[in-house]
Amino acid sequence: MSMHCIGLNVLCVILIRQSDKVPRWLNVLMNSIYFMMIVVVCSMVSAFVFIMMLEHVYEKYCLRRVFTGLIVVNVLYLAVVLWNIKSGIIFYIDSAGIYHRGTWNGLGYAAVAAEICMIYICFLKNRPSVSKSMVRVICTIPPVTILLCVFQVLFPEIILNETAMAVANLILFIAFQNRALRRDYLTMVGNRESFYEHLTLRLAGEQEFQLILLSLRQYDIVNQNYGHQKGDEILYAVATELGRLIPGGEVFRFGNVDFAMLIPLQSQEQAAINFRTVKERCDETWSVGNIHTHVRTAFMYLEYQGGECTPSQMMEYLDYGLRKAKEKPGVSIHFTEELLKEYKEEKRILEIMQRSVEQKRFRVWYQPVYHLGVGVRSAEALLRLNDYEGNPLPPSRFIPIAEESGLIDELSWIVLEEVCSFLEQNETDKIESISVNLSMQQFADIKISGRIQECLNRHHLSPDRIKIEVTERVLLQDMEYMKHVMKEMNHAGIRFYLDDFGTGYSNLASVLEFPFECVKLDKSLLKGFPENPDSEKMVRMLTELFHSFGNSVVVEGVEDASQAEQLHRIGVDRIQGYYYSRPLPQEVFAEEFM
Repeated sequence: MSMHCIGLNVLCVILIRQSDKVPRWLNVLMNSIYFMMIVVVCSMVSAFVFIMMLEHVYEKYCLRRVFTGLIVVNVLYLAVVLWNIKSGIIFYIDSAGIYHRGTWNGLGYAAVAAEICMIYICFLKNRPSVSKSMVRVICTIPPVTILLCVFQVLFPEIILNETAMAVANLILFIAFQNRALRRDYLTMVGNRESFYEHLTLRLAGEQEFQLILLSLRQYDIVNQNYGHQKGDEILYAVATELGRLIPGGEVFRFGNVDFAMLIPLQSQEQAAINFRTVKERCDETWSVGNIHTHVRTAFMYLEYQGGECTPSQMMEYLDYGLRKAKEKPGVSIHFTEELLKEYKEEKRILEIMQRSVEQKRFRVWYQPVYHLGVGVRSAEALLRLNDYEGNPLPPSRFIPIAEESGLIDELSWIVLEEVCSFLEQNETDKIESISVNLSMQQFADIKISGRIQECLNRHHLSPDRIKIEVTERVLLQDMEYMKHVMKEMNHAGIRFYLDDFGTGYSNLASVLEFPFECVKLDKSLLKGFPENPDSEKMVRMLTELFHSFGNSVVVEGVEDASQAEQLHRIGVDRIQGYYYSRPLPQEVFAEEFM
C-alpha cells in the first residue's frame, strides 16, 4: 500500500505538470484518491501497531474501540474528500490547470494526529501488557511522524508524506525482526523464551489464563523406531495440531519434547473442556505420511485467576508440576492450592538443607545390625536433620528432595566423613564395620575410589571398616561403568552391599555379575511374614540362592520376635530392624555397642 501511495503521488505530480494535456476531472480524481489513500495507509500502520500492542491482552474491547475509531476517522475524512470535489476545501485546480492548496489542506495531518493520540491512550491503559519491542515502536514512530508533519507544514514545497511511511515501515521491520529468534525452528511455534515473555506480559496485565503442559514420554523409542527425521516431523505435527485445537490458544515448545499451551480463561467449566479436548487428542494416533504411532503423554494444567505471582515463580510451579506428572504415569496433575503447598514445603525443606550444609547441622545416626549367634557387630549410617524449630524431618521426605536437587552428593560425603571420624574416635573390636549409602552422583565421579581411600587414610582406618551400600537403581544407570568402578574399589579392599533388594528393580542375572559381599533383602519381602507361606518361601529361596553364590544375607525391617525366630531358622546371616533397635544418635550407639 505504501508503494502504491508513492506511485500515485508521482503520477499526480506528472498529471499536474501536464495539465494542459490532461482533463481537469482526471487531475481532481487522481489527487482525491491520493489524499484518501495516504490516510488509509496511515490507518493500516496504526491498526498493525494496535494489534501488536494488544497482542498479550485477552479482553479485546479496547481493540474493538480503536478499530471503530479508525473506521470513523477514515469515513469522516472520505466525506471531506468527496465534499472537496465541489468546495475545494482541501485542494482545487483552477481553469488554467494550476494546483492550489485549500484552507483544510492539512486535515490529513489532523487525522494522523488523532490516530497517534488513540495509540498513546491505548498504550497508557495497557502498558503492563505491552512487549518491549512494541514499547520501542511506540517511543519511535509517533515522535518521528510528528516531526515529519511539522517539517511538512513549515516547508510545504517539500513533500514528505511517503518518507514518513517509509520510515514507519522501517521502524516496524527493525522492531519485529527479532520475533523470529523467539520461534522454535523445528516446530515453528514459540520457544521457551517466547513463552516466558508471553507469560510475563499476561501476569503484568493481570490477564486470567489457563496453562496446559504436556510431555511426550519415552520419545527416544519413536526416534529409534522411525529415525530422528521422522521423529522431528511428528513433533512438528504435534505442535501444529495443538495450535488448532483451542480457539485463541497459543502453543510453545517448552522443552525438548514438552509443549505448553496458553489459553484465555473463560470459566472453570470451559477450562475443563479445553483440557479434556487436548488430552483426548493426545491419546489418539499421531500420523506423518504412512507412519502412525501412539505417544504416551504426561499432563499438568492450571488456571490463573489473579493473585501475586512473578513470572519466575510461575515457571518454577510449571517445572515442578510437570516433574510430578512425569513421576506418575497415567495421572494428570492439576496444579491446585494443595500442590502449591506441597511445592512450598519442598522448597522450605531444600532451603533448610542448603543452610544446614553450611552450618553443619546434619547428624549421623546408626542402626545396629544383629549378626545371628554373635550379636551386634555392624551398623548402617543414616542421615538425620531437624528443622529450625527442632522438629525432625523424615529422611523419606528430605532424601528424595536432595536427590532431585543434586544436594545428595554433598550429603553422602558428609556421612562418609562423619562415620570415619566416629570410628577413629571410638576404637573397638565390637563393631566390625559401618555401612554407608552412596548416591548416583558420587559414582559419576571417576575419582570416587581415591576420595574414599583418602578419607580412610586421613582417619587411620582400614578399608574393611567401611562398607558401601548401593541400590539396583544406581547400578542400572550404567552397568558396565559400575562394574568397572566396583572392581577397582574391591581391589583397594572396599566391599559393597546390595541395598533394598526386592523393591522392583531386581534382576538376578545382572545383579550377580557385580562383586557384592552382602545382599540386603528389603522389608517389602516380609509382608505377612512368617504367616504368609509365599513370603516365607521367597525369603528362604533368596537366602539359599545368595548363599550359594557366596553372599551374606541381611534382612531389613524386622519388627517382632516371630519374624526374627523364623529368619534364624531359615539361616539368614544378619537382621536389621526395630525389633533389635531403632536408629540411635552416635553418643547412644557408642555407649551401648562400642
